[in-house]
Amino acid sequence: MNNVRSCPKCGSDKLVALGEEKASSVVSFTEEEEEQELADLFGNDNRDRRCLNCGYSWNVEAQLLQQQEDQDQMNALSFEERKENFYNDYESGHLAQAKEIVPIEASGVYKRKGLKAAYRYLKLLDIKLDRFKNRSMLVVIAVILVLVGIIVYACS
Repeated sequence: MNNVRSCPKCGSDKLVALGEEKASSVVSFTEEEEEQELADLFGNDNRDRRCLNCGYSWNVEAQLLQQQEDQDQMNALSFEERKENFYNDYESGHLAQAKEIVPIEASGVYKRKGLKAAYRYLKLLDIKLDRFKNRSMLVVIAVILVLVGIIVYACS
């Protein structure tokens, strides 16, 4: 999910509450000052934000509600459906969207190694699963042939 502390369009953390814009809004903060600034920024009644980096404006409450709805829809999908949505976004270059829907089965890889690693991990799982299915099918065929052979031998 997008962090409400960053721009949903460009990812910048240089935000300002609309109506409170100042020329000196871009400053450096210590970690404590940053937390206080974020508390002030997101704790007041004005939930409209503007990115100082790209100029995009949005409403934080609407963003949070949309993110929750998107997450609920993703949770309702099967692993295969979530994985296919992720593949489609990643392969079409929609990396920001792909980041939003990394299947939970690959989230650990994503957090440690990034989006490309999560994609490669899921593709590797697909390959291994296909190999397993093929081998299982060969075993089933071999067992059937052995049983047919036993039956033919027993009948003769």
